[in-house]
Amino acid sequence: MKVKGIATFIVDRLVERSNHLSQGRSAGAIGFINQEGYIDSMTEIVNGGISGLPYRQMLSKIAKTDGESLLEIINQLPENAVVITTNPGKTGIIVGTGGLDIFNIPLISIGVKMGKAAGVGLIYPKKEYFDLSTESEDIQLHRLTAKTMEEEREILRESFNLQLNYLDICKELEQVDIPEGEISLVQVPEKEWQIPAIKVNSIDKEFAKRLVDKSIEVEQGREVAAIGEIIDGHIIQKGEIVVGGMGYVPSRMLASSYTDISGISLKEAYTDIIPHNIAIVHTHPGGTGVMHMGDAMAGPGSWGRPVIAIGHDKDGVIKGATVIELREEVAKLADEYEEVGQNYYNAQTPEEEAEIRKRRFGIAQEYTDLCKPLELK
Repeated sequence: MKVKGIATFIVDRLVERSNHLSQGRSAGAIGFINQEGYIDSMTEIVNGGISGLPYRQMLSKIAKTDGESLLEIINQLPENAVVITTNPGKTGIIVGTGGLDIFNIPLISIGVKMGKAAGVGLIYPKKEYFDLSTESEDIQLHRLTAKTMEEEREILRESFNLQLNYLDICKELEQVDIPEGEISLVQVPEKEWQIPAIKVNSIDKEFAKRLVDKSIEVEQGREVAAIGEIIDGHIIQKGEIVVGGMGYVPSRMLASSYTDISGISLKEAYTDIIPHNIAIVHTHPGGTGVMHMGDAMAGPGSWGRPVIAIGHDKDGVIKGATVIELREEVAKLADEYEEVGQNYYNAQTPEEEAEIRKRRFGIAQEYTDLCKPLELK
């Protein structure tokens, strides 16, 4: 839906909350576009934490979040929803498209300077923005292939030139003096957004070997990945093998291993094209297959699909494989992580802050307990 403007009272309330929080903390809410094209209502405002805005907590104001992946939560949003956040110290300009890939709805940024609104930026989901994200991923990985300083210099020049395109993706949104509208939500049927949990017990050993062989071939430390299909608890290769970076595989590149995602968001890809019975399979060079919080959030935490890691040594010997499935525990830990991140600012003594910081590390460690060993056969 097109946005003509945003109610002044919404901007004022969010700026006021950001100023109250201080410390450069953001505030955010889900806003709603009325029939005339103006944003005249929003959910309860949530406070930013030590890691930024708690999106799950913000979405919980209008959607069921307990035990759900981020994709399941987002798919409960109405068509007239927008994400509104403050950006202390900035003018409101938006120079990134990561949020569009996840939410696939308009994003609004309210710049805050010296305690006042400096500007309101707006960005829409557009085909060219998603393709720009894909191109950015490709260039960053291309840098790893450079064999001389001159080659890397040229790749960096290309990357910097590409970044200039992001300066033109944001439009300034007008503030209008209109009364507050009522929030009228129609609940989305559960069958339209819930992703079934699928058990995984084993993985095709030849599939695992192909991944490891590719990892050894490209360069030590670079992860490779592919989409696998789950059939009766067993994973076989379904997508093409893609080569990522040092310790990561870009999200759009990973999805493209299964299907062409040109011109669409990751949210659209995992909702409308990529089936539920797939798994994200990647290598862990130098490891045994044990995963961490980042792996969990890149798989079941965000997209509701199991994530598998194949650990191997420098000679290509597979040390093990584990899976983190779509489980309620993944979501519970994510919710607690956001909550603890906000509690950081409530600490009154060094001892309280120390306990909060230790719990944040503890939550991250508990994700490793969700790893289930897989049989290679």
